[in-house]
Amino acid sequence: MEKLASEKVILSSPMSFVGSTARLWRLTSLSSNVWIKWLLLMPPTIALGLLAWSFVFCWYSIFGIFVIPWRLFRRSQRKDKMRALQHREMLQAVKVRPE
Repeated sequence: MEKLASEKVILSSPMSFVGSTARLWRLTSLSSNVWIKWLLLMPPTIALGLLAWSFVFCWYSIFGIFVIPWRLFRRSQRKDKMRALQHREMLQAVKVRPE
């Protein structure tokens, strides 16, 4: 079953461990073939994930306290985007509903 657009929105910051991992994990959905996914897509995804986590750790070790307000502001923007997508999907579902 295909995911809705609002279900694909990642609320976590790209500069967080969860957000960077979720965005990188999308690379594994490029192929539906299990062998291609595990042999060709997983190793680079894991390597990029480790690289991203080391960068995020260094970033927050140095600048972490200064970016907390910015992260809260951006998260609210991503939540608003997800809500707008959900609203559009709901209107579309009501509009298409057979009578």
